[in-house]
Amino acid sequence: MLTKKLKGAQYIYERISADGRLTSYQVKIRRKGFPNQITSFDDLEAANQFVRDVLNDHNKGHKVDRLLSHRTNVADVIRGGISAIDNGKRKSKGAANERYRLEAFIRDYPVLAATPLAVATEDIFEDWIEDRLETVKPNTVLRDISLFKPLFARAVRHYDLRRSPWEYVKPPRSIDERVRRLLEGEETLLFEQLHAAGDPIVPLAAQFALETGCRRSEQLKVEWPNYERNKGTIWLPDAKNGRGRYLILTERAQEIVDALPDGADGGKIFKCSSNQLKKAFEYARARAARKAEALGHLGLTTVGTLRWHDLRQRYRDALMPVGPVSR
Repeated sequence: MLTKKLKGAQYIYERISADGRLTSYQVKIRRKGFPNQITSFDDLEAANQFVRDVLNDHNKGHKVDRLLSHRTNVADVIRGGISAIDNGKRKSKGAANERYRLEAFIRDYPVLAATPLAVATEDIFEDWIEDRLETVKPNTVLRDISLFKPLFARAVRHYDLRRSPWEYVKPPRSIDERVRRLLEGEETLLFEQLHAAGDPIVPLAAQFALETGCRRSEQLKVEWPNYERNKGTIWLPDAKNGRGRYLILTERAQEIVDALPDGADGGKIFKCSSNQLKKAFEYARARAARKAEALGHLGLTTVGTLRWHDLRQRYRDALMPVGPVSR
């Protein structure tokens, strides 16, 4: 693959495919006396931030290998917990059960387990929590979280992470077990506020989730080369099952994709960060709830409790007819 130096950047190169598409940005930092730092990023700002961090380390004389978290994945942290049980460093009455649950996580969630620590955000673990709540009770998920959190807290120090991806993850309440559907009035209020935020990608991403049932973490990974316009599908190579799957697009979903910019340049279809999407959604639902209250529509203030994951329910209902709506 061809690489060419990015204009105005000392350490960043553009990676160009055979058909001329920009596929990623490669960072190469080689300085005597410090670890070589060579890695690639989909996002230019992420590449620039990495360069700033490495140069800041060098200026302070710190010989930090910032790529350690790129070479280490979630499964490595989990296996560290398994090893601690096996060698007796972790002792508890339920050690055998804990070991089983850690192994089950690696087995049942291969894509999440293979995610590098550098990009393992709270987003993907929140998606995992929502998935688990569809099959087990909240208390089971709470026990899993209490098992994982200390493992990743230790990983922060060992792998030079900025913070644990579990730091800001909100655990489910033990009574919070429900199938949540977006009501018509809630949808109007929510999307009104999403559009009012002024960032066009956010309401489009939310509408795409409604139309396709795509998880947020999956949605932010979809790329233009995997979009087949003639067939109306998107191939998800990193689906939950680890084997990949096709995302069947509705007419509205395909209109959304076709309306997004930069298709000719390749890369991600939804060019936004997980934090950008998450925060915009949280602010919009809060504003929507306040507006519902101001208008006297107290029954619609529940819009403030919506989660991004709840947007998937309409698509799932379309696949499998359900009984009365559960609130």
